Amino acid sequence: MASEGLHNERKYMLAFHKIFNINLNRYFEKIFQYYGSFEAAWQSSSFAPEMGMPKKYWEQFVNFKKTIVPELLEEEYYRKGIKIITRKEKNYPLSLLQISNIPCILYYCGEVALLHKKSLAMVGSRLATFYGLKQAHSLAAELSQNGVVIVSGMARGIDAAAHEGALEGKGGTIAVLGSGLDVPYPRENMKLFHRICEKGLVISEYPPETKPLNYHFPIRNRIISGISSGVFVVEAKARSGSLITCDLALEQGKEVFALPGAVTSSNSIGPLRLIQQGAKLVIYAQDILEELGYEYKTDVYNKQKEIIKDIGEKEKVILEWISWEPLNLDFLLEKSPQRAEEVLRILLELELKGLIRQLPGKYYVRV
Repeated sequence: MASEGLHNERKYMLAFHKIFNINLNRYFEKIFQYYGSFEAAWQSSSFAPEMGMPKKYWEQFVNFKKTIVPELLEEEYYRKGIKIITRKEKNYPLSLLQISNIPCILYYCGEVALLHKKSLAMVGSRLATFYGLKQAHSLAAELSQNGVVIVSGMARGIDAAAHEGALEGKGGTIAVLGSGLDVPYPRENMKLFHRICEKGLVISEYPPETKPLNYHFPIRNRIISGISSGVFVVEAKARSGSLITCDLALEQGKEVFALPGAVTSSNSIGPLRLIQQGAKLVIYAQDILEELGYEYKTDVYNKQKEIIKDIGEKEKVILEWISWEPLNLDFLLEKSPQRAEEVLRILLELELKGLIRQLPGKYYVRV
């Protein structure tokens, strides 16, 4: 899609998103395929039932369409300091194209390039203990100093402590909100919100003016795990939203880390149960860095450069698709112009040469 055409399409995508909010995720590709463009869909008097969209959405479209001027939306958002990236753009993070319910639009403030760097999600209890807050802050600071981007949800407690610690390092931090960027939540973290906008990145799949409703937060957790190489649970009760994020991470082929704590603390039960189930026990930041492949990074990089020089063009094409974020085999087979048998052969050769590693669930990552 040409730059001018994309810019024209974007304003109509934003208009649809304002009407349907994240329900548009389910129909984003169908609208584009059926009408050829979002502009054509906007100009249509009603929605086609062939897309499988409920009738209430057609009526919603007709009613709200009269109140929206697409040409003014993007300008309005930019005045608020909010930028946009759509699923159709090249710099949309590849990692989010592999999760369930792919966000069709991301709204952001800050350095969007952080979405393409190696990152770790740090999550935990809102009612954290002094032990949990101290560990979250210090571990996030050390991980960030080693170049790891820390991802969290900007909630009170562990999330806020992790962001604060990360801002002391050089890796950066990403906050994923469950509301519009102009309605940051909780209000007590407004100073933190502005600091992350200036020195990190804040993103949301919710359009501006979207209030922080309770059910938004479990939904946004798939994005927190989706853009991260793994999820680190610092403190969590036996039933916790943080454990939902862990489940999502496992479904996405990601690593799960947990901080041990006193068995007498209800906030330690979640991490201890995760460790029982096979999560990586974390004592020092180095435990995570080693698992994510940060140790001997320079030596590995130099050795790989020599190996890559000798591989064929077909191998290089496949290797370029694979990054340090887990990539699903089905996604590779779908995107590659080569036959499935050829792709599987190349993946095996790349693995034998030590360039990639296969993870459970048919995921691949760079070594």
